[in-house]
Amino acid sequence: MTVAIIQARMGSTRLPGKVLMPVDQEKSILATLLDRLAPAKNIDELIVATTNLPEDQAIADFCAAHNVKCYRGSDWDVLDRFYQAAQTLDQVPDTVVRICCDNPLHHHSVADFVIEAYLKSGKDYFSNSNQEPDYLEDGFDTEVFSYKALESAWNKAELMSEREHVCPYIKKHFTCGWEKANKDYNFKLSVDTPADLAAVRTIFTILGEKGDFGIDEVVQLLQERPEILEINKESKINSGFEKSLKEDKKIS
Repeated sequence: MTVAIIQARMGSTRLPGKVLMPVDQEKSILATLLDRLAPAKNIDELIVATTNLPEDQAIADFCAAHNVKCYRGSDWDVLDRFYQAAQTLDQVPDTVVRICCDNPLHHHSVADFVIEAYLKSGKDYFSNSNQEPDYLEDGFDTEVFSYKALESAWNKAELMSEREHVCPYIKKHFTCGWEKANKDYNFKLSVDTPADLAAVRTIFTILGEKGDFGIDEVVQLLQERPEILEINKESKINSGFEKSLKEDKKIS
């Protein structure tokens, strides 16, 4: 069984409450992401993993209202949150898919592509992104790994950066593979700042009439309309992880 765990919280430093902000017409980032992932053929279960902080009650309420599974756990130990979310399922999964909620442009075809690549590779971990400089599809980031790798990381990870982020320990200690879904993709389209949100809203406004548009349509649009990228040109990929590494320490 394959479970997709959607990492979501309201407490963003640069754009608080972003996951419930409207991005596609009146739909929030979270609602849009869930709708765009829903047709995935290779995902058997989906659960939103948020924190037990009071501010994230809004996410739990959204999930309850839309019949979406939700787990609430540690605000800082995201690795533990993922592991515990997997434990709440009726069946322990074989495969875990990590997707962040700040990726409203994400698409079921990319998720299916990475899951299929993972299964064919025989690796413990596979992604289309999160490995600079050659593999970055920011905004469509999909990380797929075995439940056994997740459990091992949960048991053994000791660095703060390995607890605050789900996959660093796995990428250090397990076999890994990468392949981009679109070789021409080289953009920063996750939503971390107001400028990111403005850029993504622009893309939805233009491509929305195409209905279920995917990564290829986004690449084509940005090649034809590079001025869209000027909207959030100051935004950096993976700045949160860089901050974790600078402040890293061993936890007791």
